[in-house]
Amino acid sequence: MIDTPTLVAFFGAYLTEIEAKQLMLDRLDAVAGDGDHGATMIMGMREVVAALPPGSEESPKEALRVAAEAFGSVGGSIGPLWGTALVRAARAVADDGPIDDSVLPEMILAAVVGIRERGRSEVGDKTLLDVMHPAADAFAESMRDGSSARSALERAIAAAQAGLEETAGIAARRGRARRAAERSVGSVDPGAASACLAWETAGRLAGLEVDSA
Repeated sequence: MIDTPTLVAFFGAYLTEIEAKQLMLDRLDAVAGDGDHGATMIMGMREVVAALPPGSEESPKEALRVAAEAFGSVGGSIGPLWGTALVRAARAVADDGPIDDSVLPEMILAAVVGIRERGRSEVGDKTLLDVMHPAADAFAESMRDGSSARSALERAIAAAQAGLEETAGIAARRGRARRAAERSVGSVDPGAASACLAWETAGRLAGLEVDSA
């Protein structure tokens, strides 16, 4: 189960991971974009961490809503995307109490639908959806097969990393990168890379041995 301290710990750990990988993310974004994806993700996550400090007493549902509002305020396209994802995730869980493992697949899939609808994108467009969709599917399928949430997370991370690598062979079809679509081929998508870091961060917090993609 996931309680509010677990969510707070995840957001803090993810911010640390993004800060450590900012230059890599910015360089990926500079291939066909503005070169500020890492910086923007840091801005968003700092807003989330400031809004949800250790000891926060919100329910997990409310914590997700707070995180959505905080991240959604960030400029560019990534803020609204992750803001929508977190809002949709919040809607999928109960009003009070920790998030039961059985609800996690529905919660994650709801977040992915939010990303797809807000970004008007599909798998293959070279966006974070190329990581989030296969990872969410792998997690849900594993849980349906009777696996523990920890084992399902391990499969999801593998799917996320595979999805990230596949974006290197795709020409961008969404966002500013589409204007330099051919130049984007050969480099993984920065949004997909930061999404993959989120899955890897969750895995490390769960005690898994995770090698970054």
